[in-house]
Amino acid sequence: MSETDDPLRPLPGRPSAPEEARVLIIDDERDVGVAIGRILKPAPVVFAQSAAGALGRLDAGGRFAAIICDICMPGIDGMQFYEEVAERFPSLARRIVYVTGSVDSPELSDFLKRTGCACLRKPFEGRELREAVARAMAAPE
Repeated sequence: MSETDDPLRPLPGRPSAPEEARVLIIDDERDVGVAIGRILKPAPVVFAQSAAGALGRLDAGGRFAAIICDICMPGIDGMQFYEEVAERFPSLARRIVYVTGSVDSPELSDFLKRTGCACLRKPFEGRELREAVARAMAAPE
């Protein structure tokens, strides 16, 4: 698969949601991104397999109500992605929800405290993800 972003297809028989509810999913493992997208349906989702691809989408004017981002990725990791978003798109930085399968580290704990971003540990329940995304979407701009 290329570095380009792929919109995920809606599930059959599920209504679509308004464009303002669109969610950007960033995960280097495509299957994880697809699974997250299915959990969030009917919200419109866009998938990027890298933080660089996601930043390209944002730079091109992509508008998102929330971002779900893996912490551990090759190239730009989730924490570096946050720093880029906070500098270039500050109102969106408060709307990032992290997911990770990594063990907790002091660096990650400090990062999450400093940023206030939610972080879900894999595996997580669909309800937990939907609630975290709803809170992120409600964050003040």
